[in-house]
Amino acid sequence: MPKIRILPKDIVVDVDSEQDLFAQLKEKGIHINSTCGGCASCARCTITVVEGEENLNEIPFEEKQLLGNVFHITKERLACQTKASGPITIDISMHEQPKKTSVVKRRKKEEVTKIISERIEKSKEKRKERPKKLGGSRKPRAFDYKDDKEFQDE
Repeated sequence: MPKIRILPKDIVVDVDSEQDLFAQLKEKGIHINSTCGGCASCARCTITVVEGEENLNEIPFEEKQLLGNVFHITKERLACQTKASGPITIDISMHEQPKKTSVVKRRKKEEVTKIISERIEKSKEKRKERPKKLGGSRKPRAFDYKDDKEFQDE
């Protein structure tokens, strides 16, 4: 059974050479992103091969369609299409799940009503502080020349 070293966790795992890496890592509890479930249609299970690329199977047609034939440049393979026949080192740092740091604070109904009433009071105070607009709100009407004798024709 080939040994796979997984970075950045630095874990060593024994795998079967007949089964793809995605299914075996999933069985061992190691998270790899995927939306297709290992059918080679989403290209989200991409892993980076650090060492031992000579111990991998040949790139299948499905993988070439999704990633192209640039493995020799990027060293990226699909975990769902990769089988190991010897020791390899892979990097799965792009699949690490972010740790949840934010905590949702639940408030009681009394606290919520108190906060709302305080905000209403603040908005009322701001309205009182605003200076009153000067001037009328109506538009002035046009000057009427009919009543003025100077402008009438004689």
